[in-house]
Amino acid sequence: MSNRIHSIDTLRAVAIFFIVIAHVQPFQGFGTYGNYIYFVIDTIGQFDVPFFFATSGYFLAETVNVDNVKSTVSGSVRKLGSIYLFGRLLSVTAVIGIALLQGVPVTNALIARGLGDISTLDLLYYGSALAVPLWFLTALIFSLVFVACFVKFRQTRYLLPVAVLVHIVGLIETNYQMLVNVPFQTRDALFFGFFYVALGYQINSVDWTPDENRSHIYFAAVCFLAGVQLVEQYAIGYIIRDNLIYQEIYLTEYSISTIFFVLALFAYVLSNPKLGKNTILPKVGRHALGIYLLHVPLIRLFRTMNRVWRPEIGVDLTTTVLWHLVMTPLVYVLSLAIYLFMAKMNVIEIGGSHTPWLNRIRSRGHILLRDRTPDDN
Repeated sequence: MSNRIHSIDTLRAVAIFFIVIAHVQPFQGFGTYGNYIYFVIDTIGQFDVPFFFATSGYFLAETVNVDNVKSTVSGSVRKLGSIYLFGRLLSVTAVIGIALLQGVPVTNALIARGLGDISTLDLLYYGSALAVPLWFLTALIFSLVFVACFVKFRQTRYLLPVAVLVHIVGLIETNYQMLVNVPFQTRDALFFGFFYVALGYQINSVDWTPDENRSHIYFAAVCFLAGVQLVEQYAIGYIIRDNLIYQEIYLTEYSISTIFFVLALFAYVLSNPKLGKNTILPKVGRHALGIYLLHVPLIRLFRTMNRVWRPEIGVDLTTTVLWHLVMTPLVYVLSLAIYLFMAKMNVIEIGGSHTPWLNRIRSRGHILLRDRTPDDN
């Protein structure tokens, strides 16, 4: 597409790399300095999921209005639902494959991953059953629906204020439980995703176009706020809670500074829309969702292979510097390659349904029913 914002695609590629880092956890537990390295990298990268939510809201505002809100959001929900179903199937397949590799009963492996304890609420709303990262998809689906309700009833002037209020509750539950006890989970659509989708929607709705000549100022703001986020996260995790970083890594899900960090990033990418245009990053960023879906099963596979091979090679690879340096880029590249291969083999449709085989089964079913229906004559 000629009107793509290359800088947003570029930042998507960077953001998904930080998500992979968060799950690979390079250098965590690798001594005090290792913990410091991981804490800094992961904390700086905590703009990643909020940025994906915000970009979804930003592009929603470009297409949705009162007249088409139902059809537009329904289409998005169907596509995201197919991706979520694909992710679920992928998770189950990965659990089965790893169980076979380890030589343990498949049923026991599925139960150990929580298959027997899945609730309807967890499966359809929180989305963390079997594969925690899939919570992003259910949160995005419900967040888009929440925003759509404000559009449908022509109440968008209240959208961001309401989203801010519920997000404050989420911030309190995540970071300040010692002050106020919030007795429910807040890493979900209502308390987290809704705010950032609403923020992205609002940025587009007010037609905010940062000046290209101030791009360097926005970049400086990004760097400054990355530092602020580091300070805030360290204060929450190690000063307020009196933890020691050499003993453990304490990371919050999100914080106050994350909001301004994401805003600064948006200002920077909108002021520099051609950022990364002549590199591979925008192309990678367009397939960030595929990396998101595949990276956790791959990480689990590599860790399982290490446990299985450790007696043979006599080395625990997770204790080597090479593992911590190589694993993140390896998982990143392999996830992308497998995703593109699946698309080439028509297992999925990039940008469309991720369960096209279901449509083919339905079509064949309709044909069979039609052929078996007696002729009216």
